[in-house]
Amino acid sequence: MNEFTDFKTYKMKNKKTYQYVFDYFSEQILSGELKINDKILPEREIAEKLDVSRNSIREVMHMLEINGLLDCRQGSGNYIRCEPQGYMVQFMNMVMALHKIEYTEVYDIRMGYETVALRLAIKNATEEEIEQLHQILIKMDEVEDPKESGRLDMEFHNKLIAASHNRLIVLYSSMIAELMNRFISDFRVRIMADPRQAEALRRAHWNIYDSLVAKDFVAGSFAMQRHFDIVGEKLEYLQKQLDN
Repeated sequence: MNEFTDFKTYKMKNKKTYQYVFDYFSEQILSGELKINDKILPEREIAEKLDVSRNSIREVMHMLEINGLLDCRQGSGNYIRCEPQGYMVQFMNMVMALHKIEYTEVYDIRMGYETVALRLAIKNATEEEIEQLHQILIKMDEVEDPKESGRLDMEFHNKLIAASHNRLIVLYSSMIAELMNRFISDFRVRIMADPRQAEALRRAHWNIYDSLVAKDFVAGSFAMQRHFDIVGEKLEYLQKQLDN
């Protein structure tokens, strides 16, 4: 039902008014009628077009604003935007908490998309991004505080993901950022307590960086796998402790 020209008929379906209005905006965006920075029609015109109250329009517009899809400018109007990260992070954190998502599940998904991110970063990373990763690794070698080391580890992985220049990977990573960062920080502190594992993890990070410089995905994927093997060993050990 493009542009909801037959919206009154559509309304007869078993849906609440705010759902009709939300579907209207959704159709406008998905069809390409509304794009980023486009100014939408005034509330009154939308209400007349859809034969609904202005309160229903305001309700949905407020929801879109909270979700980062609408910019309501006082005295100017309402504009389409696309900055949903803040809302999506909160939403995903609540979903993961309710589902009691475990570290093993975080480990599995992270291993998958970071390997893809590395392959893309080898192709797409700029010299500046590669140098930023280099500087992070230098700091990681120098720092002694476990928490600061964990923060730098998170920064390294986030920079690597950004260097993929794949917007979906970056967006997905931002959605689960809080749990992912807690995962990285927690496990780095535990791993750094073991000198053998700490040195192996340090080498793995440097080997990932070297693969970017050399544009060698075979070496990079091996280094990435070694990195996750180290984390996996610690994760397996901790899981056995919990089971016993």
